[in-house]
Amino acid sequence: MNHRAYEYVSTIAREGSFSRAARVLYITQPALSAAVKKLEEELCGVSLFDRTVTPVKLTPAGKFYLEKAGEIDRLEQEIQAHFAALSGRINGRLTIGSASFFCTYVLPDILRRYQDLNPEAEVHMSETGARAEEALFNGELDLVMDVEQLDQSRFETIRLDREYVLVAVPATFPVNESLKEYRLTQEQIADRSFLKERVSRLPLSLLKEEPFLLLKDNNDMCRRAVEMCGRAGFDPRVALRTDQMLTAWNIARAGQTGVTFFRDTILRYTEPTDRLCYYYPDDELAERDILLSWKRFPGLTPLGEDFVRFLMLVRKGR
Repeated sequence: MNHRAYEYVSTIAREGSFSRAARVLYITQPALSAAVKKLEEELCGVSLFDRTVTPVKLTPAGKFYLEKAGEIDRLEQEIQAHFAALSGRINGRLTIGSASFFCTYVLPDILRRYQDLNPEAEVHMSETGARAEEALFNGELDLVMDVEQLDQSRFETIRLDREYVLVAVPATFPVNESLKEYRLTQEQIADRSFLKERVSRLPLSLLKEEPFLLLKDNNDMCRRAVEMCGRAGFDPRVALRTDQMLTAWNIARAGQTGVTFFRDTILRYTEPTDRLCYYYPDDELAERDILLSWKRFPGLTPLGEDFVRFLMLVRKGR
């Protein structure tokens, strides 16, 4: 089977657009369209995509192709991994899906270090959204690093780390004057000393009159933010919603729109700013696990198992 053709079809299906898929795949849209057209001709001229709708969708034939081609691709990887293990090498392909934050700041260095140790391994990362669980189950991804707890009957999950959900308020907002006793410094957040020191945690009810900048509904951060506000006795007045936390963060950092929720680790990777004031919400939902998940059956390939071992060593600082 042509792995590249399978990758093309799965990427278009995931992105819902030939143009977006072309950008992800680093090829031109005409080249991608031509490759899919050639594949359809090889498959007796049957269309794999309904191109009359936006976003484009798989036809029933396209769904069948993606399912069966995925099975073939996984078998080919299993065969490669088996004989690589017999020869004492660990090679093959591995695709890790994660949120834009991890793909931008966390995974690139980890993947580089791993491939320095295992140059024959082909390890990729893919930015995922609400389709992470589906993509993992369908075999488009081998691993998912995220905060979302997946269906435990279908997926194996281990805890990688813990992170904390903080609140950022534009420094120009007058409410900050009355919140000084709760304010955190960037240094306290970056080194997590706010967890050890006697820091007063912010009652979110003190922000009930402020506008909020939240993520869209299909996101763990949004669900937690709304629930925390509800437990504080109010529904947040949403001024703007974004798809990505990094987008919300940058808008808030520009001093615009409203209060936003963010993961504490973002301050390790972004420029210091005096345009935001930071607070630790007084709610148990303001902490969450970072999880690594994979499909229970057939489980991980030897390459996948080796990468998970490496990741756990990195987590422990070794």
